[in-house]
Amino acid sequence: MINDTITAISSGGKINQAISIIRVSGPDSVNVVKKIFTGKVGTSHTITFGNIVDNLNGNEVIDEVLCMWFLGTNNFVGEDTVEINCHGGVVITNSILELLLANGARLAEPGEFSRRSFLNGKMDLIKAEAINDLIHASTVSQTKLAIKKFDGKTSMYIQDLKDELAYLIGEMEVSIDYPEYDFDNPFTDKLISRLESIRNKISKTIELSQTSRMIFEGIKIAILGKPNVGKSSILNAILEEDKAIVTDIAGTTRDIVEAMWQYKGLLFKFIDTAGIRDTKEKIEKIGIDKSFEQIEKADVVLHIYDPSQNDNEFDSQIKNKAHSLNKIYVPVINKKDLLETTNDEFLYVSAKLNDLDPLKEKLVSVFKNVDLNNDQYVNNSRQLALIKQAHKSLEDAIKSIKLGYDPDVVIIDLRQAWSHLTDITGRADNELLLDEMFKNFCLGK
Repeated sequence: MINDTITAISSGGKINQAISIIRVSGPDSVNVVKKIFTGKVGTSHTITFGNIVDNLNGNEVIDEVLCMWFLGTNNFVGEDTVEINCHGGVVITNSILELLLANGARLAEPGEFSRRSFLNGKMDLIKAEAINDLIHASTVSQTKLAIKKFDGKTSMYIQDLKDELAYLIGEMEVSIDYPEYDFDNPFTDKLISRLESIRNKISKTIELSQTSRMIFEGIKIAILGKPNVGKSSILNAILEEDKAIVTDIAGTTRDIVEAMWQYKGLLFKFIDTAGIRDTKEKIEKIGIDKSFEQIEKADVVLHIYDPSQNDNEFDSQIKNKAHSLNKIYVPVINKKDLLETTNDEFLYVSAKLNDLDPLKEKLVSVFKNVDLNNDQYVNNSRQLALIKQAHKSLEDAIKSIKLGYDPDVVIIDLRQAWSHLTDITGRADNELLLDEMFKNFCLGK
């Protein structure tokens, strides 16, 4: 409900710290705070000093605080909001929260302040998700991508696509409903050209968004190769810890080992796999099957070779599958200390000597040229899935036109494309979408 008053700790409350912030928002927020605050109620966007008292227990002083007043709609939530800045002890912070609850406020659900901000028209879902991304960012690149969504340019780009589609849908509907008017025939090369132009823009968005998704979720790197070529040793050396078991026994790694690694502002997700060879051992064979599956899921395929072992059919299978799926393929020869000559086809490293800089720099170089200033990308899997669905609906519409299908069929596809684009920025009537999205937000956000 948006007509009740909610409260939650926005900062602090779990460990002792200098300052905590408790947010109160809703139509009765000022009255709720007045019951326990001895200072003056300020005008909007002012700060006043006073005590928080326990009005249910003889007005015992709980803390000295500063109250920040944001009245009306000109604030983050878009409704009367008060933020109480108190001393950051866990007991003090939670005592004030309990008083607010006892005096008529309801404990906010996760993300409810942001949800109200969206419902009050203060921001769309792209910005709401960007705020959440910024809070949870663990790398510089993630922070930059999240901040870029604050300026609204991506939302305007999506809106422009919607406007183009809406115009074409409108033209088609009018010409169908009023054939006596001299409208251009909607099923012309000109219409197809305009739809293909929109589709091509969306194709570019999908391409750019794949990279931004990798930056947010971690660039998935599958490490593959025959047994005992040094896959686990390379992983351990990069992480500077013994994440994977290393022995001289072939087939030690039988299941997937995953590890996160940050380097030069990027987040990488390494996936160490079972060594690929011909085996009848049931458990090891399952692990090998999983190894090949990881190629499909990976962004980068790190193919490890050992110069003391000859290539075989399994090396060819790894390479061919990576190329057929258009994966970034990086062939690496481990144990470079055993070699006298090299060639440009491979990267050369030595896990034993901790000589891995060429590999690290190669991984960074693949993504260092990402254009963080481009507005035509979306940041997360939800948005990317919707943009892909819009692309498919446009493809279906174009195909239907070329096959001479009834205009009503084409319009259904175009409306679906428009609907998918609308869900990226958000619709207030889509309760299931809002519930699913905001439940992952912080309690006080």
